[in-house]
Amino acid sequence: MYTDQHSQQHHVFIPSDEPLDHREVALHFSWFLDKPTLLACLRVSRSWFAALEPCLWHSFTLLRDHPNPSASHQPRQGTQQQQQGRTAFLPRRYPTLGSLQRNARHIARLRYFGELPLLKALVPHLNQLRYLEVTRYTDEIKQLLKQNAASLHTLILKGDPLIPGDTIMIDRIWHHLLDSTALRVLELNGAIVSDYEGTKFGLVCHKLTSLSLIDSKLLERPKSEDEFLNLRTLVLERSFLPKEDQPPLFEICPALENFTWRSRSGKLSTFKFLVFLNAGRGESLSGLDLSGSQVTDSDLASIIRLLPGLTRLRACNSLFGPEATRVITEMRQHQMQELILLQCPGFTETYSQEVLRTCSRLRVFSAPAVNAVDMSQLKWSCTGLEELDIGIVGTRRLPKPVALRHGGIYSQLAVLTNLRVLRLGEVTDMEEGPFLLDLRVQSGLSLLSTLERLEVFDCEKLKPVMEFFDLQWVVRNWGSLKRLVGSVHPNYEQRDLSNEFLSSQLPGLETYLTQADYALALARK
Repeated sequence: MYTDQHSQQHHVFIPSDEPLDHREVALHFSWFLDKPTLLACLRVSRSWFAALEPCLWHSFTLLRDHPNPSASHQPRQGTQQQQQGRTAFLPRRYPTLGSLQRNARHIARLRYFGELPLLKALVPHLNQLRYLEVTRYTDEIKQLLKQNAASLHTLILKGDPLIPGDTIMIDRIWHHLLDSTALRVLELNGAIVSDYEGTKFGLVCHKLTSLSLIDSKLLERPKSEDEFLNLRTLVLERSFLPKEDQPPLFEICPALENFTWRSRSGKLSTFKFLVFLNAGRGESLSGLDLSGSQVTDSDLASIIRLLPGLTRLRACNSLFGPEATRVITEMRQHQMQELILLQCPGFTETYSQEVLRTCSRLRVFSAPAVNAVDMSQLKWSCTGLEELDIGIVGTRRLPKPVALRHGGIYSQLAVLTNLRVLRLGEVTDMEEGPFLLDLRVQSGLSLLSTLERLEVFDCEKLKPVMEFFDLQWVVRNWGSLKRLVGSVHPNYEQRDLSNEFLSSQLPGLETYLTQADYALALARK
């Protein structure tokens, strides 16, 4: 599967008087380079190759369907002259088996999906892991836990509860987790914590700062608060827990800062939750995620009112509405930093505008819609926004000339000079249907030249028509752009030419037709 040709000469570091040929200098600037740039640097000289090659191996992923698990690491093949010149020392196929064994000791982050014989050859060399994510608990994984007991910081065990025999039985690995002295973050997916292992569960949790139970079963309620003194983050998604413990584990986590609750039924014992908060036990909580829960709008308002330190709230696909909005805008307007409320029918464009107008410290905001007229006339106070995800309604009520119709929208966005992520959802009119925001310079796009820090632009639902002149404007003004989601032109041929032009002018730019394409690419990284 691999060729090991030239492997003996790769690890030789050749002394030089050039500053950039010194290993320490090369390693320092390598931290500021992305992987494609690092690959290009490997082809500069043997000295750079020897110094920088270990930097490629900090994170490594083994995929079941990839015969070459690091195929994405392969550099572009040069011309025949290049292969015979300064890049001749780099094998045509990289990584080789020799490079895998030589650099395994540099791997600190390993993601392992499937069952690959290659892992058996790598296990003896993996002694400095800090992050381990696996789907199956095998003998190789057991050995990795033993070898990395002193360094492993994060462990994610994923099983599929729908596949018989694939559920992880915690008692098979519990003594290894007890020996992992550096373990602080634990995620169990499809796991069962039995009554017999309840005590060990508490001992392991005593070390943790973050615990996530996803599609899991906790068959015994923990007895002591001492077991969860250090826990700062608790995530419970579609997990079965003792009936008397609702909300589960909350009462015995005195220092909890972030809490996520997503159940299969969507039900949450709001009464016990409110009793717990009324006792003053929620003062340390700053982040709350109740997405998908069926907590009423009035109960959500009560919960927010009882959390004096709340700065981050996610309640997608919930009953969040006018009462909860009123508490946010009247009691938490000077402290809210993150508010994500997608797919909330009760959170209309009027309430979105009120939040944007009053919450001055907001950094992340996602909502179904904002009214175009209000957006054009009422100024937002949250000028420090870094991520914005909105749709726009009511555009037919704006002035008819295109430049005036879109100018107010662009003027409002232009004030957000710290914006790094911008997602514009479907632009519609309640009475007349879809109306697309014109992403062209002549329609006001030029006002967004202030967004110099923009890294992600999602225009998938806008279906824009951008000409070559507009693309040139993007290159000149959005030099920090790293990811573009959506097509900039409806014509397939023109779209491909446009993406090719942007990629050639903006090194490192990733283009995706849909958000699903980006999610798939992210899963494969």
